[in-house]
Amino acid sequence: MNKLAVALFTGMMTFAGVSVQAATPEQECKKLQDDYNLIYASKGFCFKDPEAKAKYGNDNCFTTKPKFSDKEQQRLDQIKDRQKELNCK
Repeated sequence: MNKLAVALFTGMMTFAGVSVQAATPEQECKKLQDDYNLIYASKGFCFKDPEAKAKYGNDNCFTTKPKFSDKEQQRLDQIKDRQKELNCK
């Protein structure tokens, strides 16, 4: 299974409520960034960030300006808002 497939599966399991343990703000910030990057990776985004490149790879990337559905953009906006609330780095 490639990195993107693993990340998608992990994201779906967490989204589905499989992971229900309480998270520290740092853990939530990490999860939010992972969720954000996952949406970008699913659209073929070419990452420059070393951590994102390591997790999702750039083997199948093809854009630096992905287009998102309304639902995806809403989720990206929600993530950014929550990151601001938590003062994520």
